[in-house]
Amino acid sequence: MDREQKNTARQQRDQAREQQNDMIRYMKAGAFALTLLVMFVVGIVWPRPDTSTVEKRELTKFPAFTLAGLWDGSFFSGVDTWYADTYPMREDLISADLAMEEHYGIRTTQLVGGTMPNDAIPSDPVPDPNAPADPDAPPTATPIPTATPLPDGTVHTLGEFSGSIYITNNCAYGMYGFSQSSTDNYISTMNQIYKNIGGKVNMYIMNVPISASVMLDENVWSHMGSSDEGAAIEYISSKLDPGITPIMVYDTLREHNAEYIYFHTDHHWTQLGSYYAYRVFCGLKGWTPHELSQFRTTSFGQNAYLGSYYTASNKSAQLAANPDTVYAWYPMCVNADDPNDRDMHMKQRDGSEYDWRIINDMFDYPDSEWYCVFSAADQPFSSLHNPNIHDGSAVMVIKDSYGNAFIPWLVDHYEYTYWVDFRYTDETVSHMVETYGVQDVIFEAATFNATGGLCNDLFLKIGS
Repeated sequence: MDREQKNTARQQRDQAREQQNDMIRYMKAGAFALTLLVMFVVGIVWPRPDTSTVEKRELTKFPAFTLAGLWDGSFFSGVDTWYADTYPMREDLISADLAMEEHYGIRTTQLVGGTMPNDAIPSDPVPDPNAPADPDAPPTATPIPTATPLPDGTVHTLGEFSGSIYITNNCAYGMYGFSQSSTDNYISTMNQIYKNIGGKVNMYIMNVPISASVMLDENVWSHMGSSDEGAAIEYISSKLDPGITPIMVYDTLREHNAEYIYFHTDHHWTQLGSYYAYRVFCGLKGWTPHELSQFRTTSFGQNAYLGSYYTASNKSAQLAANPDTVYAWYPMCVNADDPNDRDMHMKQRDGSEYDWRIINDMFDYPDSEWYCVFSAADQPFSSLHNPNIHDGSAVMVIKDSYGNAFIPWLVDHYEYTYWVDFRYTDETVSHMVETYGVQDVIFEAATFNATGGLCNDLFLKIGS
């Protein structure tokens, strides 16, 4: 075969190979376009979720149509966000992604939302034991005697980060960082609120520590990069107006840290943890606290509850192997045996109002929401009337989600119990005090919430 024939044969082979490559490219492009078409159709016709159980938030709503939005393009941008945020099977895709990340190996510290503040915590001089007592000082809680020494459950084992969560002994822990400026702003706000209402009511403040501060020893939470939350709470207490009574729960929780007072996979305390805070409050009030044995109890999700820390940990396999149970104690003033009995009233964020149960049956709800069993969760306004008390006593609790588990202990001591979530209410403290005739006002918040800039702005908003 001469050279010209060889060149012709080579050109024919090259053309055949190019045609074959073109065919493969067309097939790939067609398959890709078909996949997009199928996904688009599925996205249009498949029912869309309203909430994300993995991310624990409400998903984007379809935007309202307006001519202004059409003109400036914001309507189409909103549709695009809604379509992506509520796409069917999005939860499964996120879970699959988190599962892949779980196999990336050991991670170092990862923080959500930027740098964790870690300012030095001021320490006051040691008080003179011979100094005269301050007549304006708040009362000291009457200690509740302990029959036997309590076991020590402090964790001494170093762990590692998974996502933004520190894991040791198959339990999850978040971080607390002290910010001098944010904490001082919070103290100033509380003192200002007391000036507005202090002559009318007894004002209490309870800062709830996170589990890391209560369950871990100093070496472990220092390894995490956390601040000394116990010292921060002491600092806050020392700077409050003398007329404000702090409900100091940190030391009591540390004493009981061998018990199930915090969830393994969630950032909240359990209702048992809040029970020990209730006993501290009883000491301040001079009440005899009710014993746990006096209450009817139930549980949800026996070894099946996986909470917020589990999600933030990239769904750690260690936490999945150590799930939680949500235990609940019914107040004595409600009918625990009748699931249809509605003992409290709540107003939701959309303005709708419902009669509800202060300990609500959550078996039909997603397991990630089982902490919502307590006090109708985070609503703008809720109330309960105790039919067994007729003295007009009333308490107002201004709280975050930690307060939900605490409130059921209070309702057996007051004729009226009111509570608002400061993140969602439009009420002001002065208006609520006047309207509902309360004698006690309790500001409850996790320390990291109370001293956060956004939450302090909300306290300022309702503090008039």
